[in-house]
Amino acid sequence: MNDQYGRRIDYMRVSVTDRCNLRCVYCMPGEGFSFLPHEDILSFEEIERVCRIGVRLDITKIKLRAACAAGNTGSCREVKGYSGYR
Repeated sequence: MNDQYGRRIDYMRVSVTDRCNLRCVYCMPGEGFSFLPHEDILSFEEIERVCRIGVRLDITKIKLRAACAAGNTGSCREVKGYSGYR
């Protein structure tokens, strides 16, 4: 897959939740951010589908950002099954 400038894109970053407390600058604006209602966040099955589609589009690295740092170890356990999509 290529971006609008013709550069090859072979990775993607997927956030499992918007409730992380790290507030990284690449995914959290400094102000004006409101959390999504739970029903608007993708389910694990929907995230898995997006990742599988990415692999079919030649994505070779997927970074799943879970709320592990926020203390939500349940998300960490769930995302361990995402290897071997090819």
